[in-house]
Amino acid sequence: MVEALRRSGLRITVSRQAICEVLATDHHNHLTANDLLAKVNQKLRGKVAPSTIYRTIDALEAEGLLEHVHLGHGPAVLHLSDDSSHHHLVCESCGRTIDVDTGAFDAAIGLLAAKNGFVASSVHYALIGQCEECAAIIASHLQ
Repeated sequence: MVEALRRSGLRITVSRQAICEVLATDHHNHLTANDLLAKVNQKLRGKVAPSTIYRTIDALEAEGLLEHVHLGHGPAVLHLSDDSSHHHLVCESCGRTIDVDTGAFDAAIGLLAAKNGFVASSVHYALIGQCEECAAIIASHLQ
């Protein structure tokens, strides 16, 4: 990631190094840009400007190393581009996000796309609904 930032013409600052470290070690937690900012500020015990976060994200996306994924109505989350081995089930009630293997999901998307003469280009998908716990709570309130 650091080399990609250099190629993009950005200076490699302590802040940008910390951004890369957090992305590399904590990417599985579905970080938003604000989450990344908070973790970098915690790591550096200081103030990193939001603009530094966004410029770095943009540069890493342009280099093909990072992508943002929309998991419902909230802000986009960040994924390393080589971490495309899962899709998401997102509870719209509690926000819980469950990573699921791509196999069955990709087969269903492929079938749906083929049936409709469509070529899907997204790498990550999110299916929105309720997790088991929230569905049980909703069902109990309907009785």
